[in-house]
Amino acid sequence: MKLSVITPKGALVDTEVQEVSGPGVLGEFGVLPKHIPFLSALRPGTLTYKTNDGVQVVAVGAGLLQVASTSTGETVRVLVDNAVAGKQVNREEATRRAAELDKEISGWKGELGTDYQALIARRAWAQAQIDAADRG
Repeated sequence: MKLSVITPKGALVDTEVQEVSGPGVLGEFGVLPKHIPFLSALRPGTLTYKTNDGVQVVAVGAGLLQVASTSTGETVRVLVDNAVAGKQVNREEATRRAAELDKEISGWKGELGTDYQALIARRAWAQAQIDAADRG
């Protein structure tokens, strides 16, 4: 299978893989060769994939994952707002950011509208980076 992980800044991953697992909004899922066509919304978390070189880990933000069969073979396309390889994450910085966001969330006095949801999303992205660093 061909895996592509793409952000607004460009492609982070473009490689052949044996399997992929990802953080769907309804729960974790796995994709193996000959998987049925599939589309899932992704939540911030860790995307793992297995190549001939071993298992790789990527922190991903919110986005979409599509499994499709094409004339050139099976593809898994991941379109996300943010992505970083687990080995590239600065764990100390991500942990510091998560702690700051935890304080801001716990002291939130405003409405639970878009500003609050954006804060929760930033906290989830920080946690995804921490998890990827731990697993990568």
